[in-house]
Amino acid sequence: MKYAFVTGATGGLAGACVEELDRRGGWIVFAAGRNVSKLNELVANTSKNVIPVELDIKSMDSCNAAAAKVREYTDHIDCLINAAGVHTMASLVEGDPVKTVGNLLDCNLMGTVRVNKAFFDLVDACKGRIIIFSSECGRFQPQPFNSPYAITKYALEAYTIGLRRELVFLDIPVIKIQPGSFRTGMHGQATEGYDNLLASTTHYEPVLSVLKPIMSVALNHPHDKKYLVDTVMEAVYAKNPKQNYRSKNTWYLALIDPIPGKIIDLGYKALVNVVWKFMKPFKHRKKK
Repeated sequence: MKYAFVTGATGGLAGACVEELDRRGGWIVFAAGRNVSKLNELVANTSKNVIPVELDIKSMDSCNAAAAKVREYTDHIDCLINAAGVHTMASLVEGDPVKTVGNLLDCNLMGTVRVNKAFFDLVDACKGRIIIFSSECGRFQPQPFNSPYAITKYALEAYTIGLRRELVFLDIPVIKIQPGSFRTGMHGQATEGYDNLLASTTHYEPVLSVLKPIMSVALNHPHDKKYLVDTVMEAVYAKNPKQNYRSKNTWYLALIDPIPGKIIDLGYKALVNVVWKFMKPFKHRKKK
């Protein structure tokens, strides 16, 4: 039997990866997350080879305790999958950007740093592999009001590359996954953050009103999680895994990304100015 540890297992994507590893057989899977009831639900829908582990990746003590629990079953981890993360949309000047960005970094970046530190000896013991979920937001230029999340993924990209270039000397592969839009709880987090910003903004009502339908395209048409699961399984099983795997990245972001930033900026501004002239009378009529 091989051993895998999966963070964020109470989320839709990581939970689906746990289920697929269990279905394929040959694995003891430690499914880790904060929501105990959801962990128990996951275990109830899988075999006895899925073991729940309560884990808060924002706490080093919790990460160390999780590693200690794993050592009760095994002295090594063949595959460590860092899939936990949170998302919101927010301004970098309105509201409390210091708190917002800090919270996202603490989970999306530092949570991964903590987990890999706590489990490194277990991975090193068998020269296992480390898989890290980044995002297409770590690949493409940040879009307006998605920057707090993109900042964390840019940082995670740098961390992943740095870790890979350290561990190559120890023969431990570090593999990055860049998913596009998939149906997860993050969609609700993003939509809630955007709606809260639109309701409270003093500077960006035209911008947020015009861009909301564009933002909603990806959120309202997410890809089936089976595509990402297939990508992760390829990274898990490949004898010589690639450094980076992409899964269903958003086509229009890929299309505009090579355009110089100054042109994109002017394009956003022109779009908002033109469309808002048509939207403004209807918006104000509704308020009355």
